[in-house]
Amino acid sequence: MNYITIGEFGNKVCISLAKIMGKDYEAVYKEVTKNNGVRLHSVMINKKGSNVAPSIYIDELYEDYREGRAFGEVINDILNVYRRNAKEIRMDMDFFTRFDSVKDRILYKLINRERNAKLLEEIPYVKWNDLAIVFYYLFEDERFGKATILIRNSHMSMWDIDLESLYKHARSNMPELQPEDFMPIGHIINEIIMDCNNGSNVGIRAMGILHGDDAILHSEGEVMYFLSSESRYFGAAVLLYSKSVKELAGRLGKNLIILPSSVHEVLLIPDDDVAETVFYKDMVKEVNDTQLEPEEILSYSVYYYDRFTEQITVKDADEM
Repeated sequence: MNYITIGEFGNKVCISLAKIMGKDYEAVYKEVTKNNGVRLHSVMINKKGSNVAPSIYIDELYEDYREGRAFGEVINDILNVYRRNAKEIRMDMDFFTRFDSVKDRILYKLINRERNAKLLEEIPYVKWNDLAIVFYYLFEDERFGKATILIRNSHMSMWDIDLESLYKHARSNMPELQPEDFMPIGHIINEIIMDCNNGSNVGIRAMGILHGDDAILHSEGEVMYFLSSESRYFGAAVLLYSKSVKELAGRLGKNLIILPSSVHEVLLIPDDDVAETVFYKDMVKEVNDTQLEPEEILSYSVYYYDRFTEQITVKDADEM
C-alpha cells in the first residue's frame, strides 16, 4: 500500500499533468465541501484562454493508487476524462454580476441545518423546522447542459439585495422551474426497477425505504406516496409549495407522515395511528445509513402535516 495523503497525491497528479500537457495548461488541486460537510477532492485542468475548467474528482483514484495501482494508469484515466469533457471555449459570466439578469432562475433547496452549520455561515438561508432553505442559480447552456451555482453572502453584497427579496424570487420561480411530481408508490415501482437497472440513484434511494411489505403497505388499502420535482433534483424542497400534500390529506381525511427519503424526494404516508413514530424514525435512519451517499442525506427526523393547520412540523416519538 502507498502511504500518501490525498493532498500529496493531488499535488503529485498536478505536477505530472503539467509536465505532460505543457505550458498552455494549468492543473490545480482543490478540496471541495459538498452537502452535509462531505469533503471531496478534485483536480481542475484549465487551458489558457478558456475560463471553463473541468473539475475531475480523484477520491476513488487515490484509493486505487494506495492499493497499488500504477500512477501512470491513474494519470491516463484523468487525461481521458479531461479529453472527453473539455470544451475549449470561453463563457461570459458578466451577466452574473447583475441581479436583474439572474433573478428569474434563482431557486431553493432544503439541506440539513446542523450538518451544514459551517457552510451556512457563508450563504444566505431561511430556517425551516430543523432544516435550512438555501438558494442557487440554475444555469443552462446548450454547450454545457445544466449546472447550479450556490448563492453566497458575497453574491448578496454584489447584487445589493436582502434575504427577503432573494426568497421572494425563489418562491416565485420554483413551481415553474421545479414543478412537483406526485404519485402513489404503486405507480412508481416500475420506474424504480428500471432506474435501478440503469444505475439511477433515484430508484436506489426510493427502493431503500420500499424494501419490505410493512414499509410499502402502511395499512390495508393505503400506500405511500412519492413526492419530488419533475427533475428529481433537490426535489424535497417541493414540500414548501406542493398542492398535492394538501389535496391528499383532504381527500383521505387524514394527517400525513413525511419521511425524508433524501434531499431529492420525500415519501408521504396517511396517518392512521397504527405505527409508532419510532418505527418511522428507524426506517429513515436505516435508509440514511445504508442506502444513501452521505451528501444525499436530508434528515433523520420524521415530519408531520396537519391538515387543519396546513403546517409541517417535526414530530418526536412522544408527540404522535
